[in-house]
Amino acid sequence: MATGGAFPTTQSTWLLTLVGDGVADAARGKAAEIARFALMERYAEPLAVFVRGSSLARLGEPAEIVNGFFAARLSDDAAVGDFLSRWSRSGMRLRRWLMNAILFHGQGLARDRMRAADRGSAVDPGTLDARAGAASTGELDFERAWALAVVREATARAEQDLLAEGRGVDLDIFRRHAIDGLAYAAFARDVGRSEQQCAGATRLVAQRVRAKLAELLAEEGVPEHEIDDEIARVRGVL
Repeated sequence: MATGGAFPTTQSTWLLTLVGDGVADAARGKAAEIARFALMERYAEPLAVFVRGSSLARLGEPAEIVNGFFAARLSDDAAVGDFLSRWSRSGMRLRRWLMNAILFHGQGLARDRMRAADRGSAVDPGTLDARAGAASTGELDFERAWALAVVREATARAEQDLLAEGRGVDLDIFRRHAIDGLAYAAFARDVGRSEQQCAGATRLVAQRVRAKLAELLAEEGVPEHEIDDEIARVRGVL
């Protein structure tokens, strides 16, 4: 993910900027732009995975359905503000809100095609499910794709901060050990660290990634007292 630190640090910050009284139009527009970009970057692939595994797949190519959904719901600054304000009032997790919203979008597509069929179109209404219900595999696949997306974004945010602090070697150690699976003894001398120092670097990066994941989950509406459980859920899904 390339969003880095573009999304404001707490969901209340950008939400209040979008819908608060007395907020300058320029600030509101910037917040809407940031929110639109972050939502599309984070959720384009998970929503496409969800569409592919649900009855919505009968309505067209998943990527096209997702793009149409974003165009309809996030068309301008006012639409972004309204969409996120309604999400905030719902009390739902952002991912559940988006999943429900794209189901409603699919219902609209199905109705439009049925009306087109009634006017003599070649579309067969019998092939369209007006309820556009999600298959269980679609929802499970969506959860996995979402978990992967948020972990990637949290990692990108942590990497950005660590590089700014001049901790590129720590990142390299983390990648070699935690991702490539190499023992510290295999590369410690190459990076100019002892094995103990390498272990410390890995812990540091892992802690930073976890902190960024917690920050990101807070943006998605997870209460502070549920963050640990939600991180455990992300790990379990992956």
